[in-house]
Amino acid sequence: MRQNKNGQIGETMTWIVATIIIVVILTISIFIASSASVLKSKIIQGSYFQTADVLASKSMFSYLLTPDSSGKITHTQLKEEGNLNEFNGNSGLQVFRRLYQDDYLNNPNNIWLGIVIKTEEKVNGESCLNEKEFCVLNSLENSFFGKRPIGSRNTEIGYHAIPYTSEKIKLNETHSIELSLTGK
Repeated sequence: MRQNKNGQIGETMTWIVATIIIVVILTISIFIASSASVLKSKIIQGSYFQTADVLASKSMFSYLLTPDSSGKITHTQLKEEGNLNEFNGNSGLQVFRRLYQDDYLNNPNNIWLGIVIKTEEKVNGESCLNEKEFCVLNSLENSFFGKRPIGSRNTEIGYHAIPYTSEKIKLNETHSIELSLTGK
């Protein structure tokens, strides 16, 4: 009987030591991971423009998945109708102006949500041959957000002229929904 207790004590001590080692390794891993994330900013930015706003991006995806009273989601409405309607335009105003106006110079005009259309031409008037070329984008004016603040006709490169954050989601081959947040 005495040998049995010693065996149980030895096995218990082994498990206690193993658990302590696992907890130490996990603590070190968590510390290293949190230190690495502190070194990286949540926002990737350059001297003149910001290329990502994680919260705005997540808000954009949530907005597009919002259903109206009939159950039709915003993304589907935009694909079918080609522009903002009463439901998705007003909900866009509520979501984006309410959440981001203070962050973008407290100016409601610095927040634009609307449809951009990829044309088949480059800035110099030549034809775009493939997806990788920067083609001119026409921004559709809408009654909720008005005209795009940095121009109704611009290119991907031209969007970098002033500080901005932009999130585009394709609706079809030529049309995309874009959230443009200007001036942080």
